[in-house]
Amino acid sequence: MYSTRVLQRDYKRVIEEAKRTKLPALLVSNSRPEAVVLDIESYEELVRDRYPYDEEYVLREVAKSRKLYRMGKSKVLSSIDDLDR
Repeated sequence: MYSTRVLQRDYKRVIEEAKRTKLPALLVSNSRPEAVVLDIESYEELVRDRYPYDEEYVLREVAKSRKLYRMGKSKVLSSIDDLDR
């Protein structure tokens, strides 16, 4: 976490820290979050996979579940109470 004042004075240190740690650097102003600095790889990963639970992902998981069911490795629950058994 860095103040926006630190960013103004020493932006290279903030950027280098974000690049080195691969963690976002939170910028605060008057004790309130204002922005985040990310290294480029983390940003590209975030943009590339914006919605990890998108339709394609859900369809793949449903297909895997159906396959496991056909193989006899899962069962259909009649109610939530069946989870305990």
